[in-house]
Amino acid sequence: MDYAALRKEVMDSGLLDRQYGYYAFKIVSSLVMFFAFLYLLFTVSNVWMELLLIIGLVIATLQFAFLGHDGGHQAAFKSALWNDALGLLSFGFIGGIGYNYWASRHNEHHANPNHEDDDPDFTAFAQSEEVITGKKGLLRFIYERQHLLYLPIVSLYVMFFHIRGIAHNVFMKNSFQKWADSFLMAAHIFVVWVPFFLFFAWWKAVLYILALRLLSGAYFGTVSASNHKGMRIVRHGEKLGWVEKQVCTTRNLKGSRHIDFFYGCLNYQIEHHLFPTMPRNNLRKCKPFIVRYCRKNNLPYIETGVIESYRQVIGHLKAVAVNARRKTRQASPVADEAD
Repeated sequence: MDYAALRKEVMDSGLLDRQYGYYAFKIVSSLVMFFAFLYLLFTVSNVWMELLLIIGLVIATLQFAFLGHDGGHQAAFKSALWNDALGLLSFGFIGGIGYNYWASRHNEHHANPNHEDDDPDFTAFAQSEEVITGKKGLLRFIYERQHLLYLPIVSLYVMFFHIRGIAHNVFMKNSFQKWADSFLMAAHIFVVWVPFFLFFAWWKAVLYILALRLLSGAYFGTVSASNHKGMRIVRHGEKLGWVEKQVCTTRNLKGSRHIDFFYGCLNYQIEHHLFPTMPRNNLRKCKPFIVRYCRKNNLPYIETGVIESYRQVIGHLKAVAVNARRKTRQASPVADEAD
């Protein structure tokens, strides 16, 4: 698996070159979209229109999450300072979640995707029966019904990252990055949350902020779950080469310009994992290189439609939960006899 030759071919094609014009357009258009939806939300007086604008605000917020993701991967600018600034502004100020915690966690994920010990994203759902059988109480109850609770669980993603982001910064060593992230997360509350209480009754403000957080979590969690859940799991002690580890644990979604927009081009997840610093608008162009490389090296290049990806995700989570409960019922008579 000559990854070096593949990388040279991709570099010679210019696909790793910075795309300043593209990112300038995305930053400006996302800013206009976000503040336009926010302004309209505070000026209209129809509850149904307000709810639609909340959804629009969620979409705009996730566009910044995708920009922050690109900044965290050093994909937007040559300068690490500018990339981190994009991440801090996108995640901390616009999204209200901690960039520092997200970046640390996401780097661990890329190093060991779908590894049962080393991928922090592996724990959101139980992807193996051993995870469920090792739990007790409420957590086990949830894991055994995870396929039914999929949407409620992913809806909490943004709140989870918000809380963990604050905790991460508290225990982080003093640095500009620590205080910048903390300041921007606080600024998000004053710029985005406080106006809700100025323009709406307190109960309505709380309801709309809660809807914004839950819908953002559902959007964010659903995008991220589609790429790895239900794919190959790297077991404890199992050793895979870097390329094999990135490709075999990852699923692509069949793309269109609309899918590229709503998924931030993360539907090209295999290409992204092999070239994480690639500007996202080049991932589509990189796909033929990766397909050819996988065929040459007998690697699976898994690509499904959007609906099929979630059928596979939910199906896998259900199979794990059902098998774990079945094993528990089969073991209980033995346990009773032992008593």
